[in-house]
Amino acid sequence: MPRLAGRRPHLALALLAVMIPLASCGTGTAPVPADDAVSHYDDLATELGAALAVDGTPWTLAPDTRQVAGGDDGCRFTPGTWSPETPLPEPSEDEGWTRRMATVNSVLSGYGFEEIEDVTEDGSRTVLQTQDEHGATLSITAEGRIRIWEAAVDTDPCTAETLGIEQS
Repeated sequence: MPRLAGRRPHLALALLAVMIPLASCGTGTAPVPADDAVSHYDDLATELGAALAVDGTPWTLAPDTRQVAGGDDGCRFTPGTWSPETPLPEPSEDEGWTRRMATVNSVLSGYGFEEIEDVTEDGSRTVLQTQDEHGATLSITAEGRIRIWEAAVDTDPCTAETLGIEQS
């Protein structure tokens, strides 16, 4: 028995030596297929806007916030920033933020995003923030601005045209 006990640390170290390099490979995310990337996030923003809307307030995408960039970590798509025509009233208390989180979570569940459990402090602002299975981060400000950035995309070449985005 003493010989087996003496070998366990070596086995653990050997497993650790194999696991560390594997864990550091890639982004740890599943890239979204290029054909689905734009519509996936546009549909999400549309549904979030509809769920958050006060008196039918429409949300508009700022076209210059939509970007595609390639790098060492692969192709990354920033779907952009959508703002409501009229800013939403800021939740004034914890109960208001809890209601807003529940509304947002009801939409996020169908798009592969983690459920939001608490507000996030972003500088002097309070936001709702989460990530999806493609590495994208979603942030919603108190006023209702929706921003989505850095989704891993499975495409080569990594260009706006490949994703079907028209450049102006």
